[in-house]
Amino acid sequence: MSPTLDAALKTTHVVSAVLFVGNVIVTGVWSALFFRLRDTHDFRAAARAIVMTDWVFTFGGGTLLTASGTALAMGRGLPIWGTPWIRQALLALVVATVLWLGLLVPAQRTMLRATPAIETEWTRAFRRWTVVGWTATAPLLYAIWCMVAKPGL
Repeated sequence: MSPTLDAALKTTHVVSAVLFVGNVIVTGVWSALFFRLRDTHDFRAAARAIVMTDWVFTFGGGTLLTASGTALAMGRGLPIWGTPWIRQALLALVVATVLWLGLLVPAQRTMLRATPAIETEWTRAFRRWTVVGWTATAPLLYAIWCMVAKPGL
């Protein structure tokens, strides 16, 4: 792999990790602040923003992160499943993705559909989204640690 391509892939990998994990963390923080204002603001607007930023930054960043990481590993001759730190990071990403698709996306749909008249429904959905979201953040942080520390190398 040429040094220019290697540098471009590394840059893409780091930027996509920042966008991906940064969006996860920042969305968790600002949505909690917005949820506190739900009596004076339409929380469904926050739910729409959560969905939009998830598709752009979480899905888009995660896709670029995976593609650039795969290209970097292949370009360096590293077996993806045979390299412990890459395998561990990918498994952590899979865990976070399963939580996102299986529990967070349905909670987001509930938050979008619910009306202020059914506050308990979207309050429950937001709490579930918050707990599962922060839980799903832990494997992402572990994946970053794997990329930096390279355990098993």
